[in-house]
Amino acid sequence: MARIGTRARRFLAALAVGAAVAGTAAPTAAAAAGAAAPPKRLDIMLSNDDGYQFPFIRALQGALKAAGHNAVIVAPATDQSGKGTGINASPGAVFKAQQTEPGIWSVEGTPADSVGFGLKNVFAGKKPDLVITGINAGQNIAATTNHSGTVGAAITAAEFGVPSIAVSAEYDVTNPKNPFPQIPQAVGFTVKLVERLVATAPAKGGLMPGHATINANYPVRPTGKVALTNVGRAQAVETQYVPAPDQCATCYRIGLGLNPDQSEPVGNADTTALANGSVSLSLLDGDWTTPGWALGQVVSILDNLSLRLRLSGLTA
Repeated sequence: MARIGTRARRFLAALAVGAAVAGTAAPTAAAAAGAAAPPKRLDIMLSNDDGYQFPFIRALQGALKAAGHNAVIVAPATDQSGKGTGINASPGAVFKAQQTEPGIWSVEGTPADSVGFGLKNVFAGKKPDLVITGINAGQNIAATTNHSGTVGAAITAAEFGVPSIAVSAEYDVTNPKNPFPQIPQAVGFTVKLVERLVATAPAKGGLMPGHATINANYPVRPTGKVALTNVGRAQAVETQYVPAPDQCATCYRIGLGLNPDQSEPVGNADTTALANGSVSLSLLDGDWTTPGWALGQVVSILDNLSLRLRLSGLTA
């Protein structure tokens, strides 16, 4: 009976939080209970797969600092796109990691290596409140999500119990000279998303459910709508292997092709939302087990429902 009572209380708390985000005048569940408000100034670690010098992550750091947060970049020294959650697991391997300027670290390794180093060394005394990866140059949706270094870095943070957000910007295939015109808006939305999480966070339990990652994708031409989505299955980005006889007889050159018109079998998919001009927010847990496959899996339905309600009404 005690367990049922606890679930009921959590469900009511989720509904209260949902009412709070639906209108700014409504109090949060924590405030209604008289609990201390969560800190508004977060310690945030930023990473990516495009490298610590990439302008998109620098712009995001500046915006988060302007909003009052402590934002520290710990990112790969070079472009590490497509590395997924890969790490350097060679015993005795040596790599370089250095603070190139105040609040900015360069790590010779994968995005996941950078996050692991940042959590264990840069933030050795106290874990950050949040890890944000990106903003990535190109969308990370559908099947691409599995291979993205941006998403992989965020999943790595969640493995350590730190809530994370992976942010990517859609590539504009119609404007190759300026394929990411929406970056200022994407930066602003990311700050807005962080502020919403802070404003609606319960007194206990942190910003998000444990081991959770939000995968956010910002469209080229946003309509102002935000969709809570499933990860699709369409192969929107395809890797091509083209013979390269100019290099050697057995050489192949890798190319990337976009296939935005491929049909999507998944309902409420990230691919569909992005095509319609909505910001796509998918909740990932880093667990590839199919629900119901084996006994013992605990699905935090109420925690996820609470987060869904907390993000209700968010606009781009």
